Amino acid sequence: MKHRVLAMTVTLLVALLPLASNPAYADGPNTYTSIIVSDITSGAPVVGSTFTTDVHVSVMNNATPETGVMGVELWIPFDSAVVAVDDADDNPANGDQVEIVNGFFDGSLVVGANETFYAAPAIPHPPECDTAACVHIAVSHTGGSGPVTNSSGPVATITWAGIATGAAGISVAIVGTGVPPGSVLSDVNGQPIPINSISVPTINILDAGIIQGTVLRQGTMTDHAGVDVVALAIGNAVIAATTTAADGTFSLPVPLGATYTVQADYNGYLKSQKSSVYVVGATVNIGSTTIRGGDTNGDNCVNILDIVSIIGKFGMSGLATTDPEDINDDGTINILDLTLGAGNFGSCGPTAWAP
Repeated sequence: MKHRVLAMTVTLLVALLPLASNPAYADGPNTYTSIIVSDITSGAPVVGSTFTTDVHVSVMNNATPETGVMGVELWIPFDSAVVAVDDADDNPANGDQVEIVNGFFDGSLVVGANETFYAAPAIPHPPECDTAACVHIAVSHTGGSGPVTNSSGPVATITWAGIATGAAGISVAIVGTGVPPGSVLSDVNGQPIPINSISVPTINILDAGIIQGTVLRQGTMTDHAGVDVVALAIGNAVIAATTTAADGTFSLPVPLGATYTVQADYNGYLKSQKSSVYVVGATVNIGSTTIRGGDTNGDNCVNILDIVSIIGKFGMSGLATTDPEDINDDGTINILDLTLGAGNFGSCGPTAWAP
């Protein structure tokens, strides 16, 4: 589920000039295409943290013959003084890249470009990229359903890093009537398809507050690392997420001046929750909680189904830490795991945030 976080979507209807005098190059009003940069899908738009947005393409045909999209090239300007692209492949040798995804295309992806320019590119580019940083992607596919005629879906996920407060300045540079080029869609014959509308979010980067605390796992035989901790806003939108260190500590950067619910969760355990965490200063420490073991089926309650599940694997060893019946992660399902489940029998989460 996509989450809307501090983002207002502004839709720009684009009146494009004909791309060529030959009418075969242009589509009639029965074909409608859109480029959409989504609202924030995860993370927090704050200094020192990261958040993600998806880039969608849409094409709809209302009559035949239908126009199909076979290729997508996009130029996405942004303000590099406020945000940067967090490299998807963590390889600095090939520059900052984004994640190219299936969704709009359903075959094997063919990527012609995946790069981020923080200065004017040496290759042909839209004029916006002379003064702003730009993400440049170009992708098609082989196999699958061929040219996409009536569909909408993502072509890329961009992870942004907040650098300074201000407007991120994300936009889409559309194709012009000549060189330099901009964003463009292509049909199977290599002819351009007009882009009818563009939808982009207005995202403001804010100063960050920090929610700190400690989560301990009842009965653990290893350490307290790997517990998932999230900060939720009103409507249960995920604002920030992290995992605990070996000593159980965590740190969540969130926008200042808001109230959050903090939840902790680990495989085989009931969730623990702290509500009404108001972040007004630099750091808020919500203290320590101990999550209770025995929820083997992930329904956030410990009942007879969980006990039966533990008994069904009783005595098994050499198990991965992801096995929920091995509650204490010692690699063996034994009386210690059964005791944890029996001791919490009848309990449901989220439990109160308490030691």
